[in-house]
Amino acid sequence: MQAHDERFPQSPGGSLYPTHYVVGVIDDLREAEQAEQAFKDAGYDAGGIRLFEGQEAVEKAQKLEEQKNWLQQFLSSFQDTTDETGVSIYRKEAHRGHNILNVRADSRQEVESIRDLMTQFHAHALKYFGPWSVEDLPPRQFL
Repeated sequence: MQAHDERFPQSPGGSLYPTHYVVGVIDDLREAEQAEQAFKDAGYDAGGIRLFEGQEAVEKAQKLEEQKNWLQQFLSSFQDTTDETGVSIYRKEAHRGHNILNVRADSRQEVESIRDLMTQFHAHALKYFGPWSVEDLPPRQFL
């Protein structure tokens, strides 16, 4: 497994930062696979959908950590203590064996649609990783 994946670029600190993606945690693998298929069935580009099974996500994070140069190691030591983006939640969830689903969003409308579809599969810890910021995506409150 390669650590670098062009669809899921790394920050300068060597962490994964999937720009223009909605990311969520789905605890059950079967349900996560159903969610992945639901996005494909809904017409989302298969190249913009990536399901990391819990152990796979842990291994990818470890591989990234091993490949960091001294500057990335230094920067990530600060990132780990501040973690303003909340990315550490995904590492913790992966260690619990939970699955991380990433779906590319090219517009604000897609962000909302992706969030709504993910919540149908009990996704939690939903975030949108934009080019300049990370946004928490709480479930929509329907009246």
